Amino acid sequence: MIARFRRSKGRRREDQPQKKPRRDSRLGGFLRRIIASGRLPAFLLSVGLAVIVFGFLFSQDFVVRTIIVQGNTLALADSIVTTSGALDQQIFRIDTQVVARRIAALPAVASVEVSAELPDRLIIRVHERAPVIIWQSGEQAMLVDQHGWVLAKAGDQTLPRVLQTEGDSLVVGSRIEPEMIQAVLAVNQRLGPQLMTLEYDHTTGITAHFSDGHIVMLGTPDQTPVKLNVLDAAMAIQDQWHRLDLREPDRPAYR
Repeated sequence: MIARFRRSKGRRREDQPQKKPRRDSRLGGFLRRIIASGRLPAFLLSVGLAVIVFGFLFSQDFVVRTIIVQGNTLALADSIVTTSGALDQQIFRIDTQVVARRIAALPAVASVEVSAELPDRLIIRVHERAPVIIWQSGEQAMLVDQHGWVLAKAGDQTLPRVLQTEGDSLVVGSRIEPEMIQAVLAVNQRLGPQLMTLEYDHTTGITAHFSDGHIVMLGTPDQTPVKLNVLDAAMAIQDQWHRLDLREPDRPAYR
């Protein structure tokens, strides 16, 4: 009897762990899907554009370094530049409407236009309020517009002048009642070269001093046209009076 022997192979262990296929990373899977779909060039282009835009937005080459102010005579350029808040800011992040609103809040400014110019300039075009009188208190003379806004310190402007004889001095940004400004302009226009000075205080209001020495107390701004009409009539007999009180025009008093 021939005995046959076969070398037995080792038994397969059912409990031996199987190697699991390695999972793709999310980025790898995403890139493979992009490649498979044929959209890789578009993806690379969008990434490139994003990098370029980021560079533009945050590059130091596009920071506001120069601000040009045009049209200002009353408002100081340094004040306008400081108020704008635009120096050293990224030019692409500047909101020109916000900058314009800030500058328009300055007392002397009526309106303003702001535009940006690449790579680093801001242009500010200012339209200022027009002064119509000079209001002087002591040594301080201020420019005032027709609406009563105190705009700036006066220079050598040739405008109707009011001398405030008592009370606090005006400051830039404060306001006189518009009716007072209109009364001052009406008196100056009517009296012309006869008028030497106009004075104002809180007690007696407006007082006109004539070049020939006559004095007329006009008082508050109300009824200014009526007061001037009475004054016209009184000027016909000006040799009979030195001081005329028109604060109550229906009952003028003189001496």
